[in-house]
Amino acid sequence: MSGWTRLGAGIALSGAAAGAGYRRRALSPSGAAAAVMVGTAIHGFGGAQSSAVVVAFFGLSSALSGVGRARKTALTDVAAKGSRRDAGQVLANGGVSAALALLGGTLSTTDRVLPAFLGSLAAVTGDTWSTELGALSDRAPRSILSGRTVLPGASGGVTALGFGAALAGGVAVGLIAALARRAEPRVAARLTGLGAGCGLLGSVVDSLLGATVQRLYRCPRCGVETELTVHRCGTATVPVRGIPRVDNDVVNLLASLVGAVAGELLGAATRDKAGCGPP
Repeated sequence: MSGWTRLGAGIALSGAAAGAGYRRRALSPSGAAAAVMVGTAIHGFGGAQSSAVVVAFFGLSSALSGVGRARKTALTDVAAKGSRRDAGQVLANGGVSAALALLGGTLSTTDRVLPAFLGSLAAVTGDTWSTELGALSDRAPRSILSGRTVLPGASGGVTALGFGAALAGGVAVGLIAALARRAEPRVAARLTGLGAGCGLLGSVVDSLLGATVQRLYRCPRCGVETELTVHRCGTATVPVRGIPRVDNDVVNLLASLVGAVAGELLGAATRDKAGCGPP
């Protein structure tokens, strides 16, 4: 398949997927447009294996956002964004992997960037699954720094269920990559291990950044800590910690970058150990 044919197919496939996400209210209009850009770049330059992993990420993550929706509604006092992903969220989660696919396709080194690509996607998948399923934990989340209980949905809060979900998300990325590649058992195990490690790392890094540098506000009227600059009650909030302009999208992007670096390091280690070949 020629480059132009792959690019055209990428536009068609990503457009169909984005349209479906928009109709299911999983994507906002801006999120659907960003999903087309990310999907086109990955399918047009990363190939079928990369496309399979990305489609699985967006599909499964969107499905998980609907699990326990009524219970998650209570988190709106804390989180700045709802379940519909906008352009910022899509690019924060898929921008790094799209850039790596572009790099690999342009330089004809798709296999060479695969570990970093998978590491990035495993990190955001682990973080997303941790957020979506961790919110359903029967146990109150605890700050990853202090160990004190925090409100469900609070930045930096972690649960055992969330960590388990992050690990499962990373494993899913590795397994899907192995299946798409029709990898032999040895390579499949390495891909799965890379996904698992980066998935768990993505969740930990996101929580650490959320507890330290992410901007957090307090509503002076309700006394609730939130990511919102204007609380649901209509009151302007006041900053209590974090760096200005560092919101959840920035934190997700940084976690994605850390996952890419970790994936590259893990891929290099397994290549050296095996003597040749990808991941």
